[in-house]
Amino acid sequence: MFMNTRNMIFTVSFLIFSVGGTKAAFAATVPFTENFTSDSANWFNATSSGPVDWQAAGGPDGSSYATTDFNPINSQVDDTAVLFRAQDEFGSSGNQFVGDYVTEGVTEFSTFVRHNAAVPVNFFVRFSTAINFPGGVAIDFVPVLPNVWTEITVAIDALNPQFVTFEGSDFATVFGAVGHIQVGPSIPAALAGVDTNLTIDLDQPTIVPEPGSGLMLLGVGVCAMMTARRRRHNGC
Repeated sequence: MFMNTRNMIFTVSFLIFSVGGTKAAFAATVPFTENFTSDSANWFNATSSGPVDWQAAGGPDGSSYATTDFNPINSQVDDTAVLFRAQDEFGSSGNQFVGDYVTEGVTEFSTFVRHNAAVPVNFFVRFSTAINFPGGVAIDFVPVLPNVWTEITVAIDALNPQFVTFEGSDFATVFGAVGHIQVGPSIPAALAGVDTNLTIDLDQPTIVPEPGSGLMLLGVGVCAMMTARRRRHNGC
């Protein structure tokens, strides 16, 4: 699937026949990292026909990772090729990435990527609601060099200049009900329309909370424990 970042507005007629509702039915696990420990965790391929492939070793830390093949022969410059799909209808990563990122305090998404193209390639991440619209597309503007595991990071922030479109909607609508995360390369001129077989790898997609929120929760737990101890001491 290709989406040109200059023309990414989906028609309303498509939505009418899509799965109803825009509110994610799950609460995201924050923080959470998918390590693809035993398989590709139901991250699906470009055509949504099945899970992407899986390798048991060779990731950025030497462990397992997800992988897929891609031929850019039908692509144009700046197309964004969705190659990895974490979507609620597939149960990707046990739907740990699905939820209301605004309420749940998700402030960052990151993942490691690798490719074997002959030229550097930019990557993008698209977040959307469960019906696949509207979506927010973030481009990582630092090109990923060939054959090198590289971490890309997207701040979940309405003012983040990486977001090149919210597809006619806005930040709150997209991130108030995330159902899909889609990752892939933005096609450079050197690859557009070229008949070549590429391998694209993905590992450790991660969502994290606002810095300090974990300590705040720890503090709440400590306070609750101290209160319980005082009650026992006082015979309550």
